[in-house]
Amino acid sequence: MPIFRRNKPADDAEKNGNGETPEKTAQPADAPIPAPEEASPVRPIEPSESVPAPESPSAHVPPSRFHTPEGFDFNRYFLAERRMTLENVSFETQRPAMTSGQLRLTAKDTIVAQLLGSAGVKATFNRTLSFEPDGPFTVSVSFSVMLVFNPGTRGEIDWKTIDLAEEFKKNCPQLVQTMMTKSALLIAEITNANGTPILPMAGR
Repeated sequence: MPIFRRNKPADDAEKNGNGETPEKTAQPADAPIPAPEEASPVRPIEPSESVPAPESPSAHVPPSRFHTPEGFDFNRYFLAERRMTLENVSFETQRPAMTSGQLRLTAKDTIVAQLLGSAGVKATFNRTLSFEPDGPFTVSVSFSVMLVFNPGTRGEIDWKTIDLAEEFKKNCPQLVQTMMTKSALLIAEITNANGTPILPMAGR
């Protein structure tokens, strides 16, 4: 009886289940794996303050503290009513310095103005009499006037940039004169009660 033997390729085909001899695909040669790139050092981010800002031409020019707009009319921004009050009275006696010369009486006038929020401006006039060298007394009198803002025009001006005392002197000469006169008369009454009436009408 003849003996049949299966060829080995057929056995391989049956194992694959399709009766065909599988083709072997050529495997490409392994490509060389590139070496990892060396990481660049991390540079810290410097804060912006460390970078000097370019200087502008006006960087060293200080802004003007007081600025009066062109055509500025001080009285336009206040109501016509002006309330004047006696702010302060001071009379101090002192022992005069021993001197062979005569005493010289001096009068000093000052005006200050204060912005009171959205209410208005308070202007104060002060007159102080004293002696050089030190004399028998020093007397000081202050009168103030309240300028009430006009609600319709108040917001047109940045009042923090205005020299209020200077504008008050320039634009309200009658008020300044009235305050000076009242101060002089009150000083005369005070010094008269002390035995030496003085009526200075001008200060420095």
